[in-house]
Amino acid sequence: MVVAVAGALALLSFAAGVLFAQLKFLPTIVLNSADVIGFAALCWMVFVVGVMVGSQKEVWHKAFQEGWRLLLLPVGTLLLSALTAGLVGKFLGMPITVGAAIGSACGWYSLSGVAVAKVWGAEIGLVAFAVNFLRELLAFCLIPLLAKFSRLAAIALCGATAADTTLPVIAKSTDPKGALVGLISGGLITALVPLVIALLSWLAK
Repeated sequence: MVVAVAGALALLSFAAGVLFAQLKFLPTIVLNSADVIGFAALCWMVFVVGVMVGSQKEVWHKAFQEGWRLLLLPVGTLLLSALTAGLVGKFLGMPITVGAAIGSACGWYSLSGVAVAKVWGAEIGLVAFAVNFLRELLAFCLIPLLAKFSRLAAIALCGATAADTTLPVIAKSTDPKGALVGLISGGLITALVPLVIALLSWLAK
């Protein structure tokens, strides 16, 4: 219940930010400092998760007992995201490589918008930004629900954001081991995303 309320508050906070910016309720100094404030808040949230995970040493032991199987989640998430988006894009009339590139960003909207736009143009870049932004927003809303049935499903939905923005929600909705797995999965996906988009752009030539 608490996590569901937190997710709803996060969504309302986003909506309020959009509304305040559109209505120009915020002073210029706040608008100019938004990136710094957001980054500081994110660092604090990830720090708190780190304290929670680091205080339970058995969590690290149990996680690393999985060995190479820890790689299955991030690699599977990345491949399935790219494949699904590629097929959907093909259905909508896009080349399969374009759809796959959009999906392979796994929620990393700031990178996908720029990287995809450089290869396929500003219009496709905007689609990539929107799709991946919505994935992150959807993750915030669905993590508490998915975590009740499958911790791995909740982490997979987050994609690259499991290592940063959605990590606190994962930690709240699962347990310290879930937070650690999310951090590892999100970190590996983040490292792989630029390589996959570069490969797909090369294949599209």
